[in-house]
Amino acid sequence: MPRRRRFQFVLSVGLSWVAVLMVIAVLPVRSAVPHLGYGFNLYSDVQTMLDMGFDWMRAFPGNNLAVYPAPINIMFRFPATYSDTLNITAFGDDVYATALDNKDYIEAYEIGNEVNIDNPDYGWGSVPVNAEDYQKLLCEAYTRIKQADPTAIVVSAGLAPTGRLEGTWQDANGHIHNGHNGRYQDDREYLKELFNAGGGACLDAVGYHSYGFLADYDVAPDVVNQVTSAFEDPRACPNGFCFRGAEKIYEIMQQQGLGDKKVWATEFGWITRPPAECLSDPTWGGRAWQIVSDEKQAENLVGAFQYADAHWPWMGTMFMFNLDFVQNPDLPPCEQIRYYSIKGKPAETALKAMPKNKASLTGKLNVDNTALSILIVSDTQPLTWTPGLNLGNAGWQSLQYTVTVDLGASVAPLVANPIGTLSATAQLPLSLSVPVLSRTVGIYTGTLAIDWYAAGAGNKPRSVALTMIVVTDVLRVYLPSIVR
Repeated sequence: MPRRRRFQFVLSVGLSWVAVLMVIAVLPVRSAVPHLGYGFNLYSDVQTMLDMGFDWMRAFPGNNLAVYPAPINIMFRFPATYSDTLNITAFGDDVYATALDNKDYIEAYEIGNEVNIDNPDYGWGSVPVNAEDYQKLLCEAYTRIKQADPTAIVVSAGLAPTGRLEGTWQDANGHIHNGHNGRYQDDREYLKELFNAGGGACLDAVGYHSYGFLADYDVAPDVVNQVTSAFEDPRACPNGFCFRGAEKIYEIMQQQGLGDKKVWATEFGWITRPPAECLSDPTWGGRAWQIVSDEKQAENLVGAFQYADAHWPWMGTMFMFNLDFVQNPDLPPCEQIRYYSIKGKPAETALKAMPKNKASLTGKLNVDNTALSILIVSDTQPLTWTPGLNLGNAGWQSLQYTVTVDLGASVAPLVANPIGTLSATAQLPLSLSVPVLSRTVGIYTGTLAIDWYAAGAGNKPRSVALTMIVVTDVLRVYLPSIVR
């Protein structure tokens, strides 16, 4: 390699690394294509939620959905309980009427809640937990919601993290259910049974309650500390009892061919210390080991959002549990859900200050560069320029794109995939190639126009400028005082 060209290479690589290190030091890690929704379970304080930059709320029967102002997006939790005498058609009629009456207010529906446990207050109900029975309700609800509102998002019931359960249960039809103790079922086994029963075709996203328990937000699932008690170690995650337990749920989705769908964390959070008298309350017996400090709650919640943004392109909306249940006067003083609240705690301030990287409800085209250029030394020609350009859909609905090249320009690349579809929050490299040829010293330009369409979106076209600069000597252009 000639000395001058070697110097040119070393200089460019050195400056590139300086630029990269500066970016790492200044910018937080973010996903290339926004895919998250920022949501709350809340009692009443909608304005605080909006002031914090969150725009999704989980609503319940009895909420007056028409009063919530834009830009709030609503996921409505539709009750789903089962009995042998349940009229599935009547259930579907009720779902259809709700979706039709509220299509202007509801963006997503969660069908049921913690259906893998038998708690009648918020789980499956009084009959034994059975994913095959839930599949009937889910598929009926999915069909009827899509009839009333085709763009609505249907989320399966957020599963309760139960840990790994041994044993089996046999239902009245003789079917054997693994990880089932007769009252509740291992969340992972339940999800497998739901998919095996055909439930994967009846959802747009899988609901999961990715509570942190005692574990720090970034602890990998199923890690056990062999020295201390796993339930006393914030760097351990026994039985998947940690925020990243959601990764195991997505692994099952991938195994079942459903990796293109999202997980929605319809509840997640960390509980903080109640008044001393509450710790002697029998209801706190299985909860006290999960307590974290107010400061750790703030650190974990912010970290959870940032971790999911950077590492989980398959995660959709995350509904924190909760904003302000502590202000509900109907809750007893020692009710546990009060102490997941962040109202008035460090987490409220931290989450307000946290940068948000929101996905769009409708499809939205992102292009990672608005200008592409190359500097060429004339004696290195002929060459083919293959610039890199990525398209991304920063929304939860698909979009169609069309790339048009200005064929009369001096830079007119070939495009291998000029027309295509991008599914929700997907990314796609656009294959460009400027043909092999030799050019005289000068500046050559061209333009790509990218039109796109997504239902309900503004569809503003994107434009990318292309520039080729041909010179006799790179160093004489950039370092005239050094090279004579």
